[in-house]
Amino acid sequence: MQKLIELAEKIQDKELRKQVIEFIKNPTLSHKDFKKYPKEKLEKVKTPFSVGNMGTAVREVVNHTAALTEICISTADVIKKYHGLEVNKDYLIAGALLHDIAKVFEWKNTDEGPEHTGIPLDHSILGVAELYHRGFPEEVIHIVASHFGESGPTPPRNFEALVVHYIDTMLSLAEFQINRGKSKQQIPMLVLDEDFLKKLGEKTEKEEK
Repeated sequence: MQKLIELAEKIQDKELRKQVIEFIKNPTLSHKDFKKYPKEKLEKVKTPFSVGNMGTAVREVVNHTAALTEICISTADVIKKYHGLEVNKDYLIAGALLHDIAKVFEWKNTDEGPEHTGIPLDHSILGVAELYHRGFPEEVIHIVASHFGESGPTPPRNFEALVVHYIDTMLSLAEFQINRGKSKQQIPMLVLDEDFLKKLGEKTEKEEK
């Protein structure tokens, strides 16, 4: 938890920094109908996730969030250094820190592992709704809404959102291997070789016909 606060302190905008730290310290939902759902402590939240058809693993949300945010910050620095592209680090840090925070309402710990609370909305929708209610910048809300990527209901439409999504995906691949134990199974990779591109072209031609 302290690590998340330290990362939030890197936000230059005072109001945004205050908003993020308040939400991290005390994530709550304002809508009265959702107050009946249990809330797990953020530092205790563990959630299942999957990669392709390789099965399911479990990770700690705090560690995932801290790692994601640190990598996002480093990525922004490297992009600026080598390409001169200025990434809004305030929005990037805020979006990375908050993208999974609503999982405290979605999952609870049991002796058998993570268990869904029964809340009818997933963490991204819950997070977006609460961030709107609290008056967060639209750019930060978009990052949270789009972190699933192109397959989600809100695809990334700014560079900060793309950075969070792709690093979230990359980190998930690494976490899956680690949390699955010493499995010898390899994560399936998409190889864009000549055969694949040829088959893709043939499939596209058939669909167009």
